[in-house]
Amino acid sequence: MSVPWPVQVDIIAAFSLLGFILVCIPLYWHLEAWNVGCILYIFWIGTQCLFQFINTIVWRNNAINWAPVWCDITTRFNIGSSIAVCCASLVINRRLYHIANISAVSVTKADKRRNIITDLAIGMGIPILAIALYWFYQGHRFDILEGVGCVEEYPNSFLAYLLYIAWPIPIGLVSATYCTLTLRAFFRRRRDFSTLVASNSNLTFNRYFRLMGLAAIEVLFTIPLAIYNIVQNLTSIPIYPFKGYADLHYWFSRVDQKSAVSWRADPGLVAGMDFKRWTVIGCALLFFLFFGLAEEARKHYRLALSSVAKRVGISTFEKSTGFSSTGSNFKPTTSGFGRITIPTFVQRTTRRGSMDSFSDRLSTNISISDVIDEKATYSPVGSSGSSTYIASPVDTEKGVSPQEPLPPVSFPPPPQRAYRPESPTRSEAPDVPASVRPNSIDMV
Repeated sequence: MSVPWPVQVDIIAAFSLLGFILVCIPLYWHLEAWNVGCILYIFWIGTQCLFQFINTIVWRNNAINWAPVWCDITTRFNIGSSIAVCCASLVINRRLYHIANISAVSVTKADKRRNIITDLAIGMGIPILAIALYWFYQGHRFDILEGVGCVEEYPNSFLAYLLYIAWPIPIGLVSATYCTLTLRAFFRRRRDFSTLVASNSNLTFNRYFRLMGLAAIEVLFTIPLAIYNIVQNLTSIPIYPFKGYADLHYWFSRVDQKSAVSWRADPGLVAGMDFKRWTVIGCALLFFLFFGLAEEARKHYRLALSSVAKRVGISTFEKSTGFSSTGSNFKPTTSGFGRITIPTFVQRTTRRGSMDSFSDRLSTNISISDVIDEKATYSPVGSSGSSTYIASPVDTEKGVSPQEPLPPVSFPPPPQRAYRPESPTRSEAPDVPASVRPNSIDMV
């Protein structure tokens, strides 16, 4: 049972968007390492995936010429990106070859600048040249296919093979030569390979082999796929005889608009469109498998997740912190995600009584003696303390004997009231202890 055509369009649009997102994730790390080959690969494949997603969404169920200028840009970018992927693989293999055959440990800034200029000339200059040569074999402006979008249009002529279709084969052969020489140099100098890698900043041993694996796969698939594309064109489409540019560019400004029913009636065109679109998606996913799942990538993912969680206020424990235990000490630590403060509890080796467990060593700095002083027995005579004394747990722990209770205090009988006849008033009674006043209670 075949998948319905609208579902196929949605699947291609979803995978194109996914490929664009995944291939752009390692971009920052390659910018830090000045890895020109991978940066060019991300630029061409990521942009092609984005254009493919937009075209599929805009022309999902129509073939109307909504944006002619947009189609002019995307069709020429399609020409350049199909050559640029091979050029990016060549740049990567060339860099790996120079690393494996380097004679001096230190590389000057002039050498680095020269290498970057050469890589940009290969990765950007050759695709731009292919775009500039597109006019010489172009039939008319462009075509619009329902469910696909804007498509470049050129007849199956020998000029198209000479100026565009056959280019991946020589580029792939040069890249394969660099790859073979790199492997031979590596096995010949594998003892000094760690020193060679250390001479290049931001290049690790694992990253070198991932680059080598990506470049080797690109080489293995570039030449066979280019040959398959040439054979497919020669067998399915008749050769257009070149009769001059007046004939080739006749009615050059026209735009052919084809519905899905009409263009999908041609099996060769259907196979070509499927091959072209899924190849771009496959290159994006392959690059992410090599560089988006590495250890350094997972480290960046954890840092990004921690930063996002901290911004939104999510608090959790990291695996690296968690709980730490040393001997009998049990000390929960705080997490990097939140600002949680957890008190530290220290387990004592000796068992103490229930009252002794309250000491001034608690993290809350609470002492039972302070509570007792605040709630001491009230004496109406203004004495500094009561006859009843409760020993502090700290004093007990330090071996200080509690204070002996005071004996009961006996007061003399109250004196007789003094009366002075010469005074019209009676003098005030002297101050006496509270215990001898009527209706009073001694607090003992």
